[in-house]
Amino acid sequence: MVTIVGSGMGEYNFDNIDLDFTQYDIIFCDKNYDVNLANIKKGGFREVKESILDNLDKDILYIVSGSPLFFSGALIILDFLRKRSIEFKIIDNTSSLNYMLSHNGISLMQTNSISLHGKSKIDLEKFLTLKYTFVLCDDKTPLFLKNALDYLDEKDISIILGERFGYSDESFRYVTIQDMVENPPRMPYSLLIERNFKPLATISSEDEIEHENGMITKEYKRHISLQNLNLSPNMLMWDVGAGSGSVSIDGYKRYKIKTILFEKNIKRANMIKNSLNKHKIIDTKLYIGEASEDYKKETSTPERIFIGGGGEKVIRELDYLYNRLSDGGIMVANFVTLVHLTTAINVLKNANIEFDIKSISLTTYKMSLLLPEPERVMHQIIVKKCIITQKK
Repeated sequence: MVTIVGSGMGEYNFDNIDLDFTQYDIIFCDKNYDVNLANIKKGGFREVKESILDNLDKDILYIVSGSPLFFSGALIILDFLRKRSIEFKIIDNTSSLNYMLSHNGISLMQTNSISLHGKSKIDLEKFLTLKYTFVLCDDKTPLFLKNALDYLDEKDISIILGERFGYSDESFRYVTIQDMVENPPRMPYSLLIERNFKPLATISSEDEIEHENGMITKEYKRHISLQNLNLSPNMLMWDVGAGSGSVSIDGYKRYKIKTILFEKNIKRANMIKNSLNKHKIIDTKLYIGEASEDYKKETSTPERIFIGGGGEKVIRELDYLYNRLSDGGIMVANFVTLVHLTTAINVLKNANIEFDIKSISLTTYKMSLLLPEPERVMHQIIVKKCIITQKK
């Protein structure tokens, strides 16, 4: 029998646990706990996990800080026990989330939770999608959030910093990201971020995105492009020749993807910045310069690539961009001229890369005269990168 119990908030001790410790053959806990018992074994998570699995014939107590059910390594052990039908018991305790919400009188129903402790990615499906977001942090979190929230204004969010929950010197106070960058919080700490803005519609109208005349992917073409990219939350998409940035903006708002935009025209790039701010796009990066040079500097591996522009140089490097995709990735490229389409086809054929082509057109009518408004046909190339399986 394995019993997993949380020790709640505060010092690394067993003061918040109401159990008879003598009834257990072995007690496992983290090496940070300041306790001395004859039957106790301390160690890091991996050591504890291996020791528990080696002693399943004994009556085991596993003690974790906070709650075993909230961003705890205990969840991995629980999953192992459940899959093998090994009997277990959970004794819960106060989590850092509940401690923060109780102190500030905020409902759990209004709050999402994410962990940035030891992580370098934000779960965009949960971050700022409800009124409040609770964040588990480490020493790198302030700078990470500063970069991720680059296109938000300071007034767009309110941040409560909670330091050292349950300790005699615990504190709660309002801060800004810059405050925390300049004066790092005391560990351990968490954040409660309140969203002060109302998200805009998931598909933007043309007048909601700043753009030069004609330099925007039309709304219905955006729908089709996003659909053919087959996006899922937290995917990374490169937007090459971003133009107005409309595909990235709606990709984030609709699918909660991370985006990197490449635009060489300074005027358009400044318009993109304004739109990223207006639509409150999180965890995005904008390169201003020749796309074919900048994406070679970028070290990330995109799961999706959208090409809406970039000119002849980009088109002649479609094979390079294909190779930068992750296995199973998708690249969608839109063209309005047959010259560029033909060049793209030849590049892909010469590289033995399989692709599909779709031609998309739509006639709209001006209601006053019921006259058709002509629009250029858009040709779309869709490339899917095969998943490479390792031979055994």
